[in-house]
Amino acid sequence: MYELSLAVSVISFIVVLLFVVRRPSFNIHNPLMIYLIFHFVIFVVRPIVAYFMTFEGLYAAYDFMPSMSDKITVIYASNLGFLTFTFFCLQQGDVPMEFRRDAIDEVERRRLTQVFIWVWAICGPVALYSALRSTQSFLGGDFVQGMILDRGTGAFINTSSNGYLTDAQFMFVTLCGLLAWIGRFRPLAMTPLVLFVIYRSMTGSRIMFVYALMIAALFFAYERKIRLPSWRVVALALLPILLFRMVGDDRGASIRQTLGTEAKEQILTGDNRVKLRTLESMDYGNMEFFEYLVYAVPQRSGTYDYFLDNFQVLTEPVPRVLWSGKPIGEPFRRIFLFNYGFPIGMTRSLPGEGWYALGWLGVVIWCGLWGGILGRVYRKFAEGRQTTLQTAAYCVYMPSLIAFFRDGQLITFVKQLGMFMVPILVWYLIARFMSVPTAAELRAAWRLRMQRARSGPALVVAVGGAVPAPAMSAPAMPAVVTRRAAAATAAARMLPPAVRRRREALGQLPGTRPDPAIGG
Repeated sequence: MYELSLAVSVISFIVVLLFVVRRPSFNIHNPLMIYLIFHFVIFVVRPIVAYFMTFEGLYAAYDFMPSMSDKITVIYASNLGFLTFTFFCLQQGDVPMEFRRDAIDEVERRRLTQVFIWVWAICGPVALYSALRSTQSFLGGDFVQGMILDRGTGAFINTSSNGYLTDAQFMFVTLCGLLAWIGRFRPLAMTPLVLFVIYRSMTGSRIMFVYALMIAALFFAYERKIRLPSWRVVALALLPILLFRMVGDDRGASIRQTLGTEAKEQILTGDNRVKLRTLESMDYGNMEFFEYLVYAVPQRSGTYDYFLDNFQVLTEPVPRVLWSGKPIGEPFRRIFLFNYGFPIGMTRSLPGEGWYALGWLGVVIWCGLWGGILGRVYRKFAEGRQTTLQTAAYCVYMPSLIAFFRDGQLITFVKQLGMFMVPILVWYLIARFMSVPTAAELRAAWRLRMQRARSGPALVVAVGGAVPAPAMSAPAMPAVVTRRAAAATAAARMLPPAVRRRREALGQLPGTRPDPAIGG
């Protein structure tokens, strides 16, 4: 029966994939693309590998063993979540990605770039202090940086600082990605991103440098109007994957040795650490985590959570130092998962969180809800104005979905995305304070000048009657438009005659069709 469920999982994925790739919304800027990859790796490929290689490391670490019924339930429940997410995501966001940026948006971006240095001046020192503090603790052997585990709930409690200061270093993810984008991906603009990848690799933490690289890749794809990566780009993506694997094998020890630094022995290293094979580690363990949830809820807990754990988004922002009686983890906890094993570091996944809340119905509700929400967000961006700040926020938010799909909990999504968005919020506030005109304001001013230019000579009413006012000269084109038009004309002259005639017939050369960049 389990072999049949694995076969059904493969077939359902192939059928859905063949349908999705034909939709106009299939592109790398769509959240559905991330969920397709997540589901394929975690709930299609890995269960097959785990079955034939007999993965049992996480079962031993978590001190439980699912029944065959539990394992089959996970396969079908994860596929139910996949189908539900895909349906509602397409239902709300099945539109093509339209790159709508024009010359006016480029003018806005250039002016925002001029004040971006203040974003680094404000956010950079805070992020650097947080990073140095974390590195010092890590190299000193305090891997959890003053965090203690509450064994009743499985939640970590911060005893020496606050979560805001600890997580402030994650602003580097956004700062490095934005700098690469506004710096046109020149070597100097890419340098902070490279240094951040090396730093995170040295500490043995991988997910943040994956986010930073993914943000830069999304910005690059948007800049070049790339909807789907070429095989060369896919091959290039193997380098971060290899780095991810290398850092995961020794938790950055080889990189630290290369740089001449080394951390003290950690609690979970050496003989105390469970030896796991490729794809068996907790990084890919959502299948086992989901099996633990099915094993515990509601078979042993006798109840569901009914989505009450989402109320943690209301209590989590308050520092414990200001609230001595702050609940540990979920404020209305109904299920104590540590009563049935030792699920340390467990992530529930999106369908797993639905099961934890309300079983089969919870999977449909939670996956369908977020499929619809994320599809709607994609539609708003794809069909929207795509200003500089909107584009920045969208490309920064996309990678955070990896952790959200893997964890499934709202609090994880809010905490991580909130820290990523701080530099963009600071950028917006600085732009408002310095009166940097938005693209909408620039576009409105341009339209007004064009209307005045087209209205012809105005009449001035004088005592002696109506006399024509001096003719108004047409407004000058923005410099960026003039330069681009000249470059396009020069390039068109260098084309072979046959190509030039064909493009003229299609209206693809300057002067053969109205320029949509201005007044659009």
